[in-house]
Amino acid sequence: MPRLLAFSLLLTTGLLADVALAATPEEARLVSLINAYRAAPQGCPGVRAAAPLAADSRLAAVRLSGRDRLQSDLRAAGYQASAVQVIMLAGAPTAQAAMAGLRQQYCRPLASNDYAQIGVSQQGPRWQLVLARPVVSAGLGDWQTAGKAVLAEVNRARAQARTCGTRRFAATAPLRWNPALANAALAHSQDMAGRDYFSHTAPGGGTVAERVAKQGYGWTRIGENIAAGAGSVAQAMQGWLASPGHCANLMNPEFTEMGAAYALNPRSTHSLYWTQVFGRPR
Repeated sequence: MPRLLAFSLLLTTGLLADVALAATPEEARLVSLINAYRAAPQGCPGVRAAAPLAADSRLAAVRLSGRDRLQSDLRAAGYQASAVQVIMLAGAPTAQAAMAGLRQQYCRPLASNDYAQIGVSQQGPRWQLVLARPVVSAGLGDWQTAGKAVLAEVNRARAQARTCGTRRFAATAPLRWNPALANAALAHSQDMAGRDYFSHTAPGGGTVAERVAKQGYGWTRIGENIAAGAGSVAQAMQGWLASPGHCANLMNPEFTEMGAAYALNPRSTHSLYWTQVFGRPR
């Protein structure tokens, strides 16, 4: 039987962020005041109570370098964000005075559930607040946990007939987890994250066929999906299913096994890199 390869790539964009410093008493005081306000917001119609924001020293250390530079400024600080807002305030020498101004002008972002973390920095009467939600979901787990969660979602998708672009796929059999394919997926995710590139082919060469061969996997059909920037299994799967090439790999009845993994590097362009490797053994 001839050996066939299939692959597809996906890039998801999101805001990235990063940084670190010890808070002064006034900076810590403002975080406390903001969280007290989130617990019982008043004077902001339609706003409900929200969970407290966690102080993050990296966000506090963000230094803005100019207009339209937020993404690179955050990435330079080492923090990845799926949502972020920066608030600048002047003329407030104390945390209490800053809070009064914030309640007047920024009550909605202060109480928004879009954000989970905050960084506050003060220079005299000037304040900078960075509110953010990290890209990586809290329940993502290690690469094997996430990879097996991807497998479960793939098998859920394969259980239903689906159209991928112009191709119609019938429901098909579930895939099995294969450790060799998983290790090949991990190696590629780590390489993309470590060397800051996004491609099926590594700089200087290196393909999915070569990666699985290094793991001792003999195959008659092999395929690969990659994604970057997705902070959860659900986000990665949504992107793959919405892309005809990725979707076709997921639904291909010729594949019987799969491995998947992610790797993280906050200082790389896309921070989080995913690889799925599909196979049919000899």
